[in-house]
Amino acid sequence: MSRPRLGWISLILLALLSVGGLLLWLSQHLVQRSEEVYVGHDEAAQRNPFYLAERLLIRLGRTVHRVRRLDELPHPLPTMDTLLIAIPSYALSAADSQWLLDWVKAGGHLLVSVQHPYEPGQGRDHLLNVLDVHSQRVEKPVTDPVSVKLNAAMPALQVRFHADVRLNGDFWQSLPWGAGRMTLLTDLSLFMNDRLAEQDHADFLWALLRQSDPGDAIWLQYRMLTPSLAQLLWQYAWMPLAGLILTLAAALWSSSRRLGPLLVPRAGEQRRLGEHLRACSRFLWRQGAGAMLLQAARHYTLRQIERRQPGTAPDIALLAHSDQPLNERDLVQTLQTLQRLNRP
Repeated sequence: MSRPRLGWISLILLALLSVGGLLLWLSQHLVQRSEEVYVGHDEAAQRNPFYLAERLLIRLGRTVHRVRRLDELPHPLPTMDTLLIAIPSYALSAADSQWLLDWVKAGGHLLVSVQHPYEPGQGRDHLLNVLDVHSQRVEKPVTDPVSVKLNAAMPALQVRFHADVRLNGDFWQSLPWGAGRMTLLTDLSLFMNDRLAEQDHADFLWALLRQSDPGDAIWLQYRMLTPSLAQLLWQYAWMPLAGLILTLAAALWSSSRRLGPLLVPRAGEQRRLGEHLRACSRFLWRQGAGAMLLQAARHYTLRQIERRQPGTAPDIALLAHSDQPLNERDLVQTLQTLQRLNRP
C-alpha cells in the first residue's frame, strides 16, 4: 500500500473517532426536555370572546351559531331558540329592543347584560323600560365568589361577578316574558374566553341554557357595538344639542352680514405735500390739537423773522391770545396772519 493512501485512511479514521467521541459526549451531557409556552389565543378566539363557550356547547351536543352583529341574525328568528348578545341593554336601539321583546314574548330566551343604574320609567333603556327591574350601583363591589342557584333541586354554583351594579339587589335576574324568558346579568364577561374556566362559570352558563329545549339552537352575538359619542348625545341630549346647532347657525348667519357700506379702494396716485399737510392738520384739529398747531406756526414765523432781520422784535400784538383759538374760523385767521408776517 502506498504512503499517500495510508495517509488518507488515517485521516478518515481520525475523523470517525472524533465524531464518535462528540456524539458520546452529547449523549451524556445533553438533556431533552419539552416545555409549553403560552402564546395567547389563536385568531378565532381573538375575534370571538365567546369562542370557548361555543366549543363547549358544541361538545355538549347543542347547536350553536355565532354572529358578529344583530343584523346578521335571521328574520324571523326561531321562537324557541336562545340568544346571548354582547351588546349591553342601554346600547340597544328602540327598534332592536322592540324586536327582541316581541321575539322573547313569542317563546325565545334572551341573555343580556345590564351595566348601568336604572329606575323604571326614568331612563332611556328601551329594553328595561317595560320590565319591573331597577338597578343601582354599590360603593364596595364584591370580589369573592357568590353562591348561585337556579332552582332548589340543583346544587349551588360559585360564580365571581365583576360588577358594581345590582339588579333588584342581586347579580342576575331571570324573568318570564310572555311565552319566553329574559335573563339579565350584571356581568357577561364571566362567559368569555378568559373567565369561562374560573370557578363554576361554565356550569352556570350550561344551567342557564338548559332552561330552553335541548333541541333548539343557541345564537351567540359576540361583537360589542357600543354607540359613539355622537349617537349617545343625539339619543339622550338631543334638545340641548339642537339648541347648540341653532345657536351656531344664528352666529354664523350674523357674522356673515355686512355692517355699513363697502370701502371704496383708493386710487393708486400719490398725493401732493400740501394735501398731506391739510389732511394732517384736519386730523389734529378734530383731535383737539389746534393750540399745538398754532404754537408751531408762531415759533416758525418768529424764527423766519429773526433770520431775516436779526435783533428786530416783530410786532406780534395780534398774536397775544393766539394759544387758545375760540373756533376753527379764529384759528384759520390767525394762521393767515402768521403767513403774511412770514413773507419777506
